Amino acid sequence: MKRRNTNSRNSRGIWATIGIWSAGILLLPGCMDGPFYAMKRINPYFVSQWQKDRDLGPTYEDRIAELELLSSQIASMPAARQEEWAQNLQYLVSNDPSASLRAQAARVAGKISSDTATRVLNRASSDESMLVRMAACEAWKLRPDQAAQDMLLSMALTDEDSSVRQAAIESLSAFDNPGVLSTLEKLLDDSSPAIQFQTVQTLRQMTGRDYAGDFDSWKKFLAGEDVPEPSVSVTAAFWNALPKLY
Repeated sequence: MKRRNTNSRNSRGIWATIGIWSAGILLLPGCMDGPFYAMKRINPYFVSQWQKDRDLGPTYEDRIAELELLSSQIASMPAARQEEWAQNLQYLVSNDPSASLRAQAARVAGKISSDTATRVLNRASSDESMLVRMAACEAWKLRPDQAAQDMLLSMALTDEDSSVRQAAIESLSAFDNPGVLSTLEKLLDDSSPAIQFQTVQTLRQMTGRDYAGDFDSWKKFLAGEDVPEPSVSVTAAFWNALPKLY
C-alpha cells in the first residue's frame, strides 16, 4: 500500500480553503479558454472529464481562478486574515510544481504588507522559473520600501535572464531616489540593447524627460546639467540608430 504524499495532502487542503472564496466562479462562461468553454459545458464528454479531474483534487484552472479571486479581495481583508493567506502563499511558492501558479501566488503576496509576504517575495525572486521572478518584480513594485528597492536593484543588475532584468528595471520606476537613478545611469552602458532600451523607458517615466537613445545627454542630465531635449525628428533618429531588439 502506497503512502500518501504529505506535501500533496497539505497542498490539497490549502486549495480547499481557497476554494471557499471562489464558489461559483468557474460557472461563468468563457473564464477558462474563451468562447469554447461555453460549448464544452454542454458537452457530456468534457463535463465527465472535468468531474474526474476534480475528483482527484482542484484542477489547474480552478486554482488559477481561485488565486485571481483572492487577489481581487485580499486588500479589503483584515490584517490577521491577510497574514493567514500569506502563510498559505508561502507554502505554494515554495512547493507548488506549477510555475504559473507560483507566479500568481507571488502577485497576490505583493498586495500584503507583512514579514511573511516579504519572505514569499524573496523566495519568488530566486525561483528557478523566469515567469515567477518576473511576477516577483511586479509584486515588489506594489511595495515601495527598502526591501523592495534592494531586491529590484539586485535583479536588475545580476539576474541571468534579460526579461527578468527588464521587469526589474521597469518596476524601479516606483522608486524615485538618487540611489536608483545612479544604478539606471550605469545600466545605460549595459551590453544588451534590450536593457538599455528599458532603462531609457524607466528614466522617461521617472523624470518626464526624453533624450531617447542619446545616452550622453541622459548622463549629463542625471549629473545635474540642464540639457535641452531634442526635437521629435532627432529623437526618432536616435531610436532608429539603436540595434534592433528582434
